[in-house]
Amino acid sequence: MPRQWAELHPDLLRHIYTKLYDPVDFICFRAVCKGWCTGAPPCERPPQFPLLLERNLDHKYSSEFKLYSLPTGKTYSLQLPEAQNKMFFGQLEGYLVTFGAEDHDCSPALLNPFTRTELLLPFYNSYYFIPLYIGTTDPIRNPDSVVMLVYCPKRGHCIGFWNKDEDDWGFRGDLCLQRIIFSGPVVCHKGRLLFIGYSQHTIYKCRLYAIDLTTGGKLFDVGLPSQMHHFDCLVNAPIALLAIEQHNLYSDGVPLEECWFEVYQLEEGEYPPHWTKLSNIGDLMIFLNSYNGFCVSADGFNGIRGNCIYFTKLNGNEHNSRRLIGRYELGEERSEVVGLPRDTNGTWIVPNV
Repeated sequence: MPRQWAELHPDLLRHIYTKLYDPVDFICFRAVCKGWCTGAPPCERPPQFPLLLERNLDHKYSSEFKLYSLPTGKTYSLQLPEAQNKMFFGQLEGYLVTFGAEDHDCSPALLNPFTRTELLLPFYNSYYFIPLYIGTTDPIRNPDSVVMLVYCPKRGHCIGFWNKDEDDWGFRGDLCLQRIIFSGPVVCHKGRLLFIGYSQHTIYKCRLYAIDLTTGGKLFDVGLPSQMHHFDCLVNAPIALLAIEQHNLYSDGVPLEECWFEVYQLEEGEYPPHWTKLSNIGDLMIFLNSYNGFCVSADGFNGIRGNCIYFTKLNGNEHNSRRLIGRYELGEERSEVVGLPRDTNGTWIVPNV
């Protein structure tokens, strides 16, 4: 490398790498030379824009993945042998929760798809594990505690707890949760399990239920806004719990531009809690996955606006379709196509490297 490039002033280097919102670009920047690697320490990496993680569906439980970067439009290939023959449900703090697809191998694990590090969790015979809480941002190097929503044939839904000093799961909320039927989204918010469901006595009349993660007891339940039958997504936002209702997202033949969303905030300042419809979420960007989502602040991303929702939609018909990335502007109440990944659904994930 020419000397003048290797010896760029640290201030100039910082001006460049703080605009690299694609984590792959930041890694490549640090790999150029020793001076650039030293001048761009990982602790000063710029905010990381979420990537869309897609699995190769040619093979049901393949180890081949793709990462799609929305700011750059680049697609990266990713080999994850640790995910071979494994299913995964959701993501949290940049980790996937995986477990074996075969009946004889359903041990769960936390997998970082970017570093390929894996933390095996105690075996438990379950249909699925949904991540609710990870007690540290780096559970591989410093395992603290992990909280999951677990569904198994014998217990039904229950809350599973594990920490580094235990060899097995601890369960809470069995009796309470057995009386409530889950109907979709679930999230951990301020030490509570919040989900949409209905009791056995009020079939198909959905409510929001709050369960104390410490005791497993029910804290409260609240009905949905009038004329609202269901929420599609719950989001743990800095301001409060947000609930999202989508329209036309899964309607065949409806173009992406005709999708629209409603955002509600749970107001807990007075009892009983109630819902308020929002038309502005400030600088927040909401990224929607199946039944859950997360927020990222647009502050720090040069040229990227907040007050919007990012989502994916299958456009076209069953014979000729393409998965598109859309952005819904809450203020303008309109959707537009902003990305063209592959033809799979994908999961939004924030890199943890």
